[in-house]
Amino acid sequence: MLRVAIQVKELISTNVTSALDSMSSSAKTLHKLQREIEEAIITLEGERTKTDRKLNRSKATLTQMELREADWTDKAKTAMDHGREDLARQALLAREDGRLTIATTKEEVAQAEDDLKEINSAIKELEVKREETRERAKAQLAADAENCGSPVPGASSAERHLDRISQMERRVDFATEDSAEARSNAGVDREIEELRRASNIDAELATMRKPAAKSPAKRGGKKAK
Repeated sequence: MLRVAIQVKELISTNVTSALDSMSSSAKTLHKLQREIEEAIITLEGERTKTDRKLNRSKATLTQMELREADWTDKAKTAMDHGREDLARQALLAREDGRLTIATTKEEVAQAEDDLKEINSAIKELEVKREETRERAKAQLAADAENCGSPVPGASSAERHLDRISQMERRVDFATEDSAEARSNAGVDREIEELRRASNIDAELATMRKPAAKSPAKRGGKKAK
């Protein structure tokens, strides 16, 4: 789940900053944070692969649907030319269904592109934090070796923050659940859209009909006696 992965990244980034700013952070704490960062990077790389595949599929679908949209309009005109208004209506309905798919697919493409940018930014930031944590851990390990007789520092607040990751995931899952009211409103909106679509199709069919044109009255003719 992308949102959870990003929030884990932000949480770990905060923990690393806290640990790096604290002079009491032990080498053990820093190594633990380094492992957490690496796990987050792996998670985000998996999300990047899945998002990239989804983006490519959405783009391919969008291209196909745009070609079909024009094709359905041509088929509707052909049906009307042959006096088959029933077939023309079905063709226009199919075209409208395709337009809904096109609109949805465009949103998916835009969302996937935004997700990829966010994922790449998150991975880059975590890689920087990983190097900072690694260098700090080496320095702290060397300092601990020189002062091996000193008591081991207690756990820092960064370790306690790591326990909040699972809680963060549960909160995000709860926040993204659809409410009953939202589903009800979506149903009403769908019915209204169907009525609007039917009206648009009726109007388009009306323009496709070819009423017999009336011949204009001749001027200058002889008056009847």
